[in-house]
Amino acid sequence: MSRALKKLIVDELVTDYKDKKNLVLANFKGINAHQSNVLRSDLSERNINVKVVKNSLASIAFKEVGISELGQMLDAQTVVASSDDDPVELAKMLKKCSKEISDFKIIGGWVDGELMSFDNIRTLASIPSREVVLTQIVFAIQAPMVQLANVFNATASSLCRVLHAIKEKKE
Repeated sequence: MSRALKKLIVDELVTDYKDKKNLVLANFKGINAHQSNVLRSDLSERNINVKVVKNSLASIAFKEVGISELGQMLDAQTVVASSDDDPVELAKMLKKCSKEISDFKIIGGWVDGELMSFDNIRTLASIPSREVVLTQIVFAIQAPMVQLANVFNATASSLCRVLHAIKEKKE
């Protein structure tokens, strides 16, 4: 591969990586073409970009972007999964892929400005998704208001029953 071609590839990688908030590295040595195509299509449905990279070129690109630590994690045949969306979703999808394809192994990543090991990514994958957490927060905020409304409603109902009983007693 010529120097000019390598420079173009590094420039393209730098362009891809500099604006991404979430990058996860995975080793996919031993994955066949069919598994690779299924993996790419599953991840692209979730807005996750997957790119097979040459380790030396990816390392240079990471260094130019300012995350040289990520370049030190590169090992064997590496795929870089990137996304600007929810990092939990990215981690969950990659963990799911690693369960389905035994040769697909998560190495680590760069998530929201922090270097993450395999264990960190696995922990991130166990967290409920953003939508689930937001729903839980809304219900937690809503619960006291519902209880208060029920208390007021119960008090009003009791008052009506007492007044109705008094009315019937006088008749």
